[in-house]
Amino acid sequence: MIERFVLRLAIILGVLFIPTLVRKPTAKLWVPFFFFNGVLNLLLDSFLVGKKYLKYPKRLASKQFKINIVYDLLICPYLSVWYCQSSYHSKLPGIIGKLLLFGIPQSTYEIWAARKTDLLKFNRLKWTWVHSLFAVFGVKITVRALLEIPKRVMFKEGNQ
Repeated sequence: MIERFVLRLAIILGVLFIPTLVRKPTAKLWVPFFFFNGVLNLLLDSFLVGKKYLKYPKRLASKQFKINIVYDLLICPYLSVWYCQSSYHSKLPGIIGKLLLFGIPQSTYEIWAARKTDLLKFNRLKWTWVHSLFAVFGVKITVRALLEIPKRVMFKEGNQ
């Protein structure tokens, strides 16, 4: 029962958060970034599920997908965009500090979901909450590093 509530809440929040992507003048940066992050999450999670490191017993569209598409395509991309928006003008210490501020709650949610719901199950022999924590940090820092490419192009063009 809680699983359905969490999935529905995530979908509702995903729709409500759309304005954080499309506000001007940086919508041309954040919308593609959101979709890129969703694809990255989809690929990583598909690999982890395929290798049986984790599984999603309760998920939306369970006959079509073995991953949690709501989490991978809505929640994680928003968190990554917000992390990158908040650290956009930061130097390395600020980037790392904000990584902790965004990554630890996300990992805490994953741990809660694995322990208290059927939304996520870790294969304890292959995957633990520590792996999950480092995966969250790894994806966030990777997408933040990739943000530097369009950011530098925009600065060169004087669009900032």
